[in-house]
Amino acid sequence: MLNIYTFEFDPNTYSMKEFFTKSLFVAAFIVAMSGCEEETTDFAADFEASVTNIGVGQYVNFEDASIGGVTSWEWTFEGGQPSSSTEKDPSSILYATAGTYDVTLTITTDEGNSTETKEGFIVVEQLAGGCGTTSIVTDIEGNAYSVVTIGSQCWMGENLKVTKFRDGSNIPVVTDDNTWKNLTTAGMVSYNNDNANDATYGKLYNWFAVNDPRGICPDGWRVPHDNDYRILTEYLDPDDEFAGGRMKEMGTDHWTAPNEGANNSSGFTGLPGGMRFREGQFDHLGLRGLFWTSRSDGDFEAYFLTLTYETPVAHRTFIYKQSGFSCRCIKE
Repeated sequence: MLNIYTFEFDPNTYSMKEFFTKSLFVAAFIVAMSGCEEETTDFAADFEASVTNIGVGQYVNFEDASIGGVTSWEWTFEGGQPSSSTEKDPSSILYATAGTYDVTLTITTDEGNSTETKEGFIVVEQLAGGCGTTSIVTDIEGNAYSVVTIGSQCWMGENLKVTKFRDGSNIPVVTDDNTWKNLTTAGMVSYNNDNANDATYGKLYNWFAVNDPRGICPDGWRVPHDNDYRILTEYLDPDDEFAGGRMKEMGTDHWTAPNEGANNSSGFTGLPGGMRFREGQFDHLGLRGLFWTSRSDGDFEAYFLTLTYETPVAHRTFIYKQSGFSCRCIKE
């Protein structure tokens, strides 16, 4: 703020000439200082992110925080997928590779343009854990499965198709509906009692099979707990609006259209292997992938995860233990 000093004419102090000279100097000083004031603008680019430190395979939502009457936005996401956007608040920007990345926003207003670049704004790390150097896992029968690191977890990338427990004993095949309904011990089956479905979709197991102490997964692997699927889906999408889509195989080779939101960005490659109901009938092949967890809910029910063709949401709930579902294993 400019302080303006005034003084009165005192004939005992100043002559009239000196008084007017000093007055002119003060006036010139005020004019000069007013010309030095910084020019201000009414617009400036700025932005925020939902998170800035993430793991490989996570998504970031961005929000415009600019001031002024913005008419258009141009975003650039170094290392992101997609790498650019013209939306005001772009969401679901995937970072699939570890690194430190810049983000740039240029706004356009009626008064002009403004650009904001935040260097090293997004830090993407490969979390500890995961599959490490493991690229494949083999069950007791020699069936080989791909593996995928998602966050700090290591998952099979295919549905289990094993027919023996880890100790070499057979998992009972139960095709009769009435027998299946009354089981309180391990049982398995191929969808529609057709072994041709196994190569793509794996076997369908009741909960007693996946929870049998003899172990259904390869050495060093286990049936996931419901909490493992919670960690997985929250990693892919904390709001769980798109986690299922990020777990589903893309396209309609196996899924029924529209296979809503499927992009398989996680690499989980979830398939719609359908189910066998407690009463024995088969359904949902091509429509739903249903995956057992080791978590029991009392004497009669247990938890599972569902992926479906009609939504990108991954849903976790419980059902009768006699149901026949797919199984994925997670590395211990």
